[in-house]
Amino acid sequence: MKKFLHIAFGLLVSATAMAQQPAQKEQEFKTPEERAKFQTEKMASELQLTAAQKEQVYTINLGIAQKNEGIRTSTFSEEEKRSIIKSNREAQIEMLKNVLTAAQFEKMKAELKEQHTQGGKVHNEKH
Repeated sequence: MKKFLHIAFGLLVSATAMAQQPAQKEQEFKTPEERAKFQTEKMASELQLTAAQKEQVYTINLGIAQKNEGIRTSTFSEEEKRSIIKSNREAQIEMLKNVLTAAQFEKMKAELKEQHTQGGKVHNEKH
């Protein structure tokens, strides 16, 4: 019985400690390199990228993340920043189109559309 209580207590402490750690979201990464790595790993998992594709995708993601970091820290207005970052995202998608297979690209577009739809719902619920 004592052993069972020790195990139960240990599990409770572990669960509590894990619950208090916030999940890392893409925006929480500090550097463009961390953001690019996170995004590339997610894409590699979802799209089953080859090693060569993964390397190319990382290069593209890193370039865009670095550009966007410069924009975020610039003196542009918030509206200008959003517009430039949006155009960077569109350029990123076009570059990825040249790296991914047609099936991978369609799957990525479907995922982006789903994320956009879900993001819109969350955004609308806040207001």
